[in-house]
Amino acid sequence: MDPVGLARVARPLVVGAGLALTASAPGANAGTEPAAAWVVADRDDDDLDGIPDGSAATVGGARSDLEPVPLALVGATVERVTGQGSARLLRGGVPLPWKSPRRGDLIQGVAPGRVTFELSRGGPIHVDVVDVFFTDGAGRRVDPARSHASLTRTPPERAPEAPSTPFDDPDALRLVVMAPSRLAIELATVSGDGRPLDALTPALAEAPCPEPGAPPGFRCLHADPLRLVLDDVDRRHPLVERRSLLGELGGALFARVRASAADPARKLQAIRVKGPRTSPVGPIERHRARVRAVVLRTTAGGPPAVGGTDAGALQIVRAELALASGVWGQCGLSFGPPEALDVRIANPPPAHLVSFGNDAGLPASGGEASFRVDGRPLSLVIPPRLAPGEVAAIFARVVERAHLAAVVSENARIAPGAMPSVDVSVRRADGQLAHVELVGKPTDATLTVEVGHVDLSDGLEHFTDMDSAAGTLEERTLIKAVEDADPRTIDVVVLPQFTGGGRIGESFISSDGSSLRNVVLFDRAGVRARRSSHTLAHELGHILLDQPGHPDDYGLDTPTLLMDSDASDGSAFGPRRITLDECARIVRQSGPSARLPLFERWPLGRLRY
Repeated sequence: MDPVGLARVARPLVVGAGLALTASAPGANAGTEPAAAWVVADRDDDDLDGIPDGSAATVGGARSDLEPVPLALVGATVERVTGQGSARLLRGGVPLPWKSPRRGDLIQGVAPGRVTFELSRGGPIHVDVVDVFFTDGAGRRVDPARSHASLTRTPPERAPEAPSTPFDDPDALRLVVMAPSRLAIELATVSGDGRPLDALTPALAEAPCPEPGAPPGFRCLHADPLRLVLDDVDRRHPLVERRSLLGELGGALFARVRASAADPARKLQAIRVKGPRTSPVGPIERHRARVRAVVLRTTAGGPPAVGGTDAGALQIVRAELALASGVWGQCGLSFGPPEALDVRIANPPPAHLVSFGNDAGLPASGGEASFRVDGRPLSLVIPPRLAPGEVAAIFARVVERAHLAAVVSENARIAPGAMPSVDVSVRRADGQLAHVELVGKPTDATLTVEVGHVDLSDGLEHFTDMDSAAGTLEERTLIKAVEDADPRTIDVVVLPQFTGGGRIGESFISSDGSSLRNVVLFDRAGVRARRSSHTLAHELGHILLDQPGHPDDYGLDTPTLLMDSDASDGSAFGPRRITLDECARIVRQSGPSARLPLFERWPLGRLRY
């Protein structure tokens, strides 16, 4: 959890109003008499049934947005109720007529206004129902039961000068309070599992109500547009610090009040955090992708690529995945809770992979190749005029006759290749990788027969533009040893370094036609770059978008975009933003209805505020 966010939650709160409303500028309906109690119009959806709680047939659970009936009403006979459409009486969660309220009954707000109870004895009792809600940039109310909040996807910019001026940020929300007097409202956020994230007390300014029909005596107070941001880099930027809150996909933004700093907060209204509210594919809900990470050691039994120790490596890689998850939360996509992520540490694989036709992909001329597999000799006779795949099939049968297992995989044809190369991974009967050696030099004059070796002491040999679709032999030997063979899982491999030092991450995507699909490689320099380049989030983006290129390869250079090819900036104007079109593309290319779905809907769970 972000330590800055925790500090914000823990600091003393400045509040200026208790739970009883006293009208500083009452209207005709509010009258000059103070209200005995007040309650908020309950428009959110705490039970996640898609119905505003104030309209639900029953209301369950102890909730702070309900108010006990005033003591003056307990046991009294109610002769007449004025404005009863604004509130209802709940007993055991069931709405009842206003007749004789009992101790333990609750008042639930339905719509803003003053409710007056005329009793058989004594004077009238007043209850005010205030409205606390959020609007979008056009001033339209955002329904917390049927819509949602979203993480901001735009760089910081100044707030509008006037409190009710329209704004362009498609993800920002403006808090509006409709009440007969001023309330000291606090805004807060929680994570998807209910952990507190952040809080602030926004400045409120009076302005016309965004909708006609405000009750007499009620007025509207507006806050500046609020941004839900993924980390403290956005949160602390001077342009937006006073109107930004840390947010998390699946969590919630809510308004609350306290009678005093020592009292528990009273939740007024909540709205959940999902993907963009509008997009070319419609509103985007919360989704979850399955990611599996492997941290490699430099040598067998040596230290892991990052972290120094096994425990340090697991902690760092989970933190990197959590950071990438936060970035892709802009599109409604998560990789799940960091503690539940599948992360393991592995030794570099042995030389288990035999490649036929590597690079050139030429057919065979005829010859022989000799091998030792775990010390046992194997011989292969190569007939002439066969394609690499046909020779690989013959070799697989030779391996199986030796009571071993052979996993055959065809690679994408590279640019100068005549045909695709084909790899054979040799495994023992229990599935463990075997150790393969070439004995002497194969005698075929045209068909290349090579055994792949992974040596991370000098870095991993990475692909070039020429062989990017297939990857290098060393990359294939590594990836085909550690991947889980499920193309619906994204495999992330963390290694010490790439050769040459000029690359910190790369990815293999499904549309390349390679046997390497949905795999990300990144090294310790990519980890070190963290928020300056968001290497892991960027490489995952190639897979989710199913797109090898970058937007600045064929369009404008926009360094604030995550998928920019060369941006490096650790500020709030660095490569961390995702466009609405990109959010729509990942749903089309990788979502639940895609040909190869990489993520699925992740329904929200209930929260306690």
